[in-house]
Amino acid sequence: MIRVALLSRWHVHADDYAREASQHPSIQLTTVWDEDPARGKRWADELNVDFENSLEFTLARDDVDAVIVDTPTSMHKEVIIAAAKAKKHIFSEKVLALTEKDCEDIFSAVEEHNVSLMLSLPRLNDPTYLYAENAVQDGLLGDVTSIRCRLEHGGALATKSHPNGWLPAHFFNKEQCGGGALIDLGAHPIYLTNRFGGQAVSVYAEMNAFTNRTVDDHSTVIVRYASGATATIEAGFIASKSPFILELHGTKGSILVEERALRIQSTELEEEGWITPDLPEQAASAMNQWVDEILTGTKPRITKEDMRVLTRINEAAIASSKTAKRVSLNSEAHASV
Repeated sequence: MIRVALLSRWHVHADDYAREASQHPSIQLTTVWDEDPARGKRWADELNVDFENSLEFTLARDDVDAVIVDTPTSMHKEVIIAAAKAKKHIFSEKVLALTEKDCEDIFSAVEEHNVSLMLSLPRLNDPTYLYAENAVQDGLLGDVTSIRCRLEHGGALATKSHPNGWLPAHFFNKEQCGGGALIDLGAHPIYLTNRFGGQAVSVYAEMNAFTNRTVDDHSTVIVRYASGATATIEAGFIASKSPFILELHGTKGSILVEERALRIQSTELEEEGWITPDLPEQAASAMNQWVDEILTGTKPRITKEDMRVLTRINEAAIASSKTAKRVSLNSEAHASV
């Protein structure tokens, strides 16, 4: 069994990870720590596990082999490096850290202390992504020329039951989150387009705050890749009925994804026009990949490069929005205006 401590209930997905971990046959939840002690104590009581006031004591416990990190994003570097130094395996909510330099510091600690690090990037395991990945690799689209990915919900919009929106107020705290819609919900379009686009060479971003928060509630990002392809990324908290959209266009065909449905047309296929292909099975979740790496050494599908470039694009988008200029990414992967 992998004995796991839950580190914070700050993130909206903390309960989801606790549920998945508690149902996993190779995981035993033993402890909760939270930077908000009252919140953590309530959670520990709900889960019938121990509560620790001290992160240091939590990481020193003999019955903790690994941790699930759902702290404010601004605390990720400190908490994850402390866990690595304590030789605890680490599962974390995205994004890994606020800067690429912080990501590199995390990777160094993880490698030095030989622990597993996993970031939850769930759409990389979705059947629509898996099919599209194979189709691109098999040349069904030819050279990919343009990508569009959009993900938005209405979490910032006032309703009768949630006059300030259903997202918790701290999701609009710039210091804790590092941003708003793009760094949170936009993570999914970013890591997907990173996989399809290849090496990003420049980023231009427009970040808006329609609901007058101090962080963006809707953002649009244009990424240019070394191949010449471009991606348009959209993310927001102000459209309650917007579906997830992924479009891939190339010299020989196109793929359209809406929610969990996929269509393709290609000059490389015998069928004319749009077809709806059979999709592969759902791939192992990020948590299952993490457990498999810990127990068997199996290499996960979600990689450190996915984690690193996710932060790289976010960091460049913030810089672009501040300066209203396109940001170039040089060979050392640092942004320059």
